[in-house]
Amino acid sequence: MKSTIKLFIALVASLFIFTGCDKSEEGNGQVTTIQISALLSETGGLSYIGLSSKAALEIAIAEINQDFSSKNSPYRFELKVYDTQLNPTLAVQAMQSIAASGCKLVIGPLSSSEVAAVKPIADSLGIIVVSPSSTANSLSIANDMVFRFVPGDQIVGQAMANSIANEGKKALVLISRNDVGSLGLNAEYASNFASLGYDTSLVATFDGTTTDFTSVLANVKNQIINYSATHSRSEIAVVSTSFDETTLLFNQAYGDTVLSSVNWYGGDGFYKNQILLTNASASQFAVNTNFYSPGFSLPIANQNLWAPLLTKIYNLSGQQGDAFTLNSYDIVKVMAKMVQQNFGVPALGLPLRNAFVNAANGYQGITGPIILNANGDRANGTFDYYGVQYSNNAYEWYFVGQSQRMRK
Repeated sequence: MKSTIKLFIALVASLFIFTGCDKSEEGNGQVTTIQISALLSETGGLSYIGLSSKAALEIAIAEINQDFSSKNSPYRFELKVYDTQLNPTLAVQAMQSIAASGCKLVIGPLSSSEVAAVKPIADSLGIIVVSPSSTANSLSIANDMVFRFVPGDQIVGQAMANSIANEGKKALVLISRNDVGSLGLNAEYASNFASLGYDTSLVATFDGTTTDFTSVLANVKNQIINYSATHSRSEIAVVSTSFDETTLLFNQAYGDTVLSSVNWYGGDGFYKNQILLTNASASQFAVNTNFYSPGFSLPIANQNLWAPLLTKIYNLSGQQGDAFTLNSYDIVKVMAKMVQQNFGVPALGLPLRNAFVNAANGYQGITGPIILNANGDRANGTFDYYGVQYSNNAYEWYFVGQSQRMRK
């Protein structure tokens, strides 16, 4: 894979001497069409975020093009979406197509493992990659071409560790999906919780394709029993940093008295997951264990802006959007600001990176003010906690509480 990418980069780099992202069209004056490429999961894991984000981008680009037109600006945005299915290999293939086209502006991918896979191409060819949802600490690197519009794992990990400890927990049993983002978040939960003087134990990892969680749950159960020698069950908790597969995990854990005797927590990859609500046994397990997971919080002060936008996104996509969805909306708005400030898209990597940073920092987005740290990640954030309840003959997500504001 690495040698293939290096060869591809060498070939495409030579093309950038002669080609760019912009395509000129003749009409009533010259109009320059700028391609925005999006790497989203439309049919794989987290597809509800991918589909809602696609709708958010379509809405934003329609607004931007209307604004360009009203100001007699010569620019127009055009969206091209690649379905990556959370698969790093598909993400690389899509990125190679994007690079070959000369496009320099990419929104996505959603997962950290995908971002890690496309990063070598982005850095070598000077392509901006802005993820609305990647959080892995390993991707928090200064002066690269990757940006993230969410706070990193170190921030959400600290917030959740503090909240779990404040609920009287003194021992964490941890399991994780085996990818860079989930493992990184899991490690932050563990290190922050351990720094408070409490016990942690990572007992199992699993692939995103896992369907049989028998051995994983057996390990969790054994560790709960081990911790019970020194802690009450009310002091023990389980954390799973995972995606859609959590529904299968909960479905298989349902009915086990030991697994149901402690509280469970999740990561931001399972925040308000809609698939869970379609599985009664898995949802009831979440209810029985007081499960909740964190998600980047939308500012109440902007509710009059984001609430109707989420309604439009739902009407267009059939999916409930969230802060990740609206990050995509803000990202393309920042790109439009950059284009206006620079009279187009800077052709070279460093000027492009600097132009994007200048446009992003201080931008008043629908998700709140954008402040990037030295590594190009959102510098601060508050997290909403959502759990599951049974109401009006249906399972639904409900607001549990909110973290303290964190900044790093």
